[in-house]
Amino acid sequence: MKTDRRSFLGFALSTPAGFAAVADAAPDRPPRGGCGVAIGTYGLQSMPLDDAIRLVADTGYDAVEIAAMEGMTGDPARLASDDRVRLRDLLAESGLRLCGLMADLNPQTLLARHREQLARVYHLIKLARDLSPEHTPVVQTVLGGKVWEESRALFRDRIADWVQLAADLKGQLSIKPHRSHAMTKPAEAVWIIEQLGAPSRLGLTFDYSHYAFSEPELGIADAIASARRHTNYVASKDAVAEGGKVRFALVGEGGAFDHGEIVAALHDEGYRGDFCAEVSSQIWKGDPDYDAVAATKTAHANLVAAFERAGVARRGGAPQRSGAPQRSGAPAL
Repeated sequence: MKTDRRSFLGFALSTPAGFAAVADAAPDRPPRGGCGVAIGTYGLQSMPLDDAIRLVADTGYDAVEIAAMEGMTGDPARLASDDRVRLRDLLAESGLRLCGLMADLNPQTLLARHREQLARVYHLIKLARDLSPEHTPVVQTVLGGKVWEESRALFRDRIADWVQLAADLKGQLSIKPHRSHAMTKPAEAVWIIEQLGAPSRLGLTFDYSHYAFSEPELGIADAIASARRHTNYVASKDAVAEGGKVRFALVGEGGAFDHGEIVAALHDEGYRGDFCAEVSSQIWKGDPDYDAVAATKTAHANLVAAFERAGVARRGGAPQRSGAPQRSGAPAL
C-alpha cells in the first residue's frame, strides 16, 4: 500500500512507539567483496551540486554523499522534479554510487516540532529514493542535545517514528555519535537501536574522529567491538588534540590514528559499505585558505592509501540500470 506524507504522519503519531511496529523485512544486501571510497559534498558548498558531483567523479571516487541539510545544495526543498531527474542521470553517467545523504535531525520535545521533523525525514528519504531508485542510500544524522542521560529516552521515542517512516518508504537511517552532543559513543547509539528491537532500517555511523581522545580512552578495537553489529555507514576524518582541545582534520592528515587499521578491522567484521571522507565545517568554514578541489584530491589519495595498507579491495560505483536492485550501504554487522 502506498502511503503519502499526510496519511503516514497521522498514523505514526497515533501509534505507540512499539518495537514490533518499527521492524520490517531485511533490506537487500550488497554483494560480499570490497568497500567503496566516497566523499560528501558538505565541504563543496562553494560550487553547484552538479559541479561537485563531477569533481568527485573526476577525482576517482566510487561514491558520493550529498549534504542535504536545510539551505545546502542538496536540500530537498531546493531540488524540484526536473533537478532530481538531472542529478540521477548525472550520477549514473559519472559512475558514482549515491551512498548517503547527510542530515541534521535533532529529536524534538514538542509534538508540533516532531511532526515538522517527520515531514523532513519523509522528504530526505524521498530524495534518496528519487536520486537512487535501484539501491538505498543511507540518511545519516547526528542527534544534538547535551546530556545523554537526559536525552536518551526522547531520542529513542522520536527515532521510533523515524524508523516507521523509513520502513514504509524503504529508506535507510543511520545515527551518528558526536563528541560535542549528547550521544557521544557507539554504545549509546547501540542502546537506542536495541531498545527499538534492532530494526533493519536503522544503524549507526562509525566515525572514529568523535571517539579519539575521549575520556575514558576508547581505542579503535574497542570502538569497533562496540559498534560492529549495527554499523551501516562510516565517515572518515581525523582528530587532532591541541592545547586541551580537539580539532578535526582531513582524513589521513592528522596522524593520530591509522585509517588503514579502521578499514581493515571493519572489513574483517563484515562491513561492505563505503568509507565516506567528511570535510568538517571547522575546515571549510574556518580556514580562509580552504581549497575545495585540493581537499577533495587529498582526501581521495589518503583514503586510497588506507585501503592499500588494509589490503581491502574497492567496490565500484553505480550499479547498472538492469537486474536486481542493490544496496549501497553495508549490512548491519
